[in-house]
Amino acid sequence: MMCGRKEGIEKDHVEYRKIQKNPKAVFICSLCMARTFHEAKEGQKPHKPM
Repeated sequence: MMCGRKEGIEKDHVEYRKIQKNPKAVFICSLCMARTFHEAKEGQKPHKPM
């Protein structure tokens, strides 16, 4: 589900220190994060009756 694109992270980015300490740390881009939240919210809605 994640896009797998590579993104440069500047030193002033919130996640920079986490990734600097652990090069194997996972970073999820903002587009994938928004898509994940949207799908989770849609999954919690009650289903409409037929």
